[in-house]
Amino acid sequence: MSNATGQYVHTGHQVVTKNVAKCEFVTGIASLMVKTLGNGEIPQVQGLLGELVENLEITKALLTQSEVNASIDEWGVMLPDRVPLNVARNLFIKMYPRMAEIIQLLGSSSLMALPSEGDFNGPLGEVLDAYLDTDTASARERVRLFRLAWDTACSAFGGRQVLYERYFQGDWMRNAALLLSVYDREPLMEQVREFLERD
Repeated sequence: MSNATGQYVHTGHQVVTKNVAKCEFVTGIASLMVKTLGNGEIPQVQGLLGELVENLEITKALLTQSEVNASIDEWGVMLPDRVPLNVARNLFIKMYPRMAEIIQLLGSSSLMALPSEGDFNGPLGEVLDAYLDTDTASARERVRLFRLAWDTACSAFGGRQVLYERYFQGDWMRNAALLLSVYDREPLMEQVREFLERD
């Protein structure tokens, strides 16, 4: 029944749309962290940020492809193309844990022992304001950002999100087998056969 109504494809479109939003959010956090710390010229940092941008753009491209190749079903409802959605869903299972790890790597020691509002309002407030500010952010702005990064990638909530994304969309190996079962590889094999038959 699910396949007949396109329910899986429509929920898949919603899930991949959510995944785009998550990629945007994590890339935004990581980019602001790097700008705040002023280490954006370091090649390793650029490589990590580039990986986040790749995840975002791949997910967006697959979502767009599902829409561009959509078709009208027997009830007159627009049905996104299933294959790009399946690919996007399966890739995100691997992407998201790495995205959380990238936040941890970019934040490094700046994610540790973040002061509280009480600390800023206490006797060490002036010291925190003096030593935690950067060229682009006040100490309080920096701490707010890095607390958000902590919540996203290090806290119990962040760990739950990683676990959720690992299993919410199913086991990646089973998903790959399901994708293979609906993917028409015959035209690809025929191209190779034609190439092999050339003189």
